[in-house]
Amino acid sequence: MPEELLPLFPLNVVLFPEAHLPLHIFEERYRTLIGECLAQRSEFGINLAHEQRVADVGCTARVVRTVHRYDDGRMDIVVEGHRRYRVLRFEPDTRPYAVGTVAILDAPPGEVDASLLCETRDLYNRLIAVVYRGSMEELAPDDRRSGPAFLMAQKAGLDLAARQALLEQDSENARLRMLHAYLTDVVPRLSRLDEIERIIGSDGYIVDG
Repeated sequence: MPEELLPLFPLNVVLFPEAHLPLHIFEERYRTLIGECLAQRSEFGINLAHEQRVADVGCTARVVRTVHRYDDGRMDIVVEGHRRYRVLRFEPDTRPYAVGTVAILDAPPGEVDASLLCETRDLYNRLIAVVYRGSMEELAPDDRRSGPAFLMAQKAGLDLAARQALLEQDSENARLRMLHAYLTDVVPRLSRLDEIERIIGSDGYIVDG
């Protein structure tokens, strides 16, 4: 697995490849990080920071839009997820933010179980139709963006632990099996308002083409 040095931004969020995520940057060290990434057009890493632990597996991010810059240096940006990686070690560094040596997890997903994909996609589209009521497009059979499991996981209402577990899976079929089990459980409960509110409330992503 290829290794590289990567600036790291631990957050209480799980970023998936090709997901668009809005961020409000206010800490001085992360203003520095984002400023350098903008100047160099480079990536940084987002790892889940939860319950006093930083997950080993994260996703690289690139700033795709600067929404607003404040007079005091704060900024609102939108980032897009790209590549999964595993932190091998944190490096001693003079920069104000963490830097790690990471291994890029770019193994091919392998052959996808067509039947499993079809069933999972159908369940997901039922969820989308009920929860988002036409404000979001359903997943088309020919959509191949970075693996359909990551695409579906962005809006399915998974909690942080489930999102992280899915991000850590190398196999697309394993990711689909996780989603299929979750959706099989949650879709029959979509007649309940509290379940719909839970799914919407867990969604920190932007629908953006």
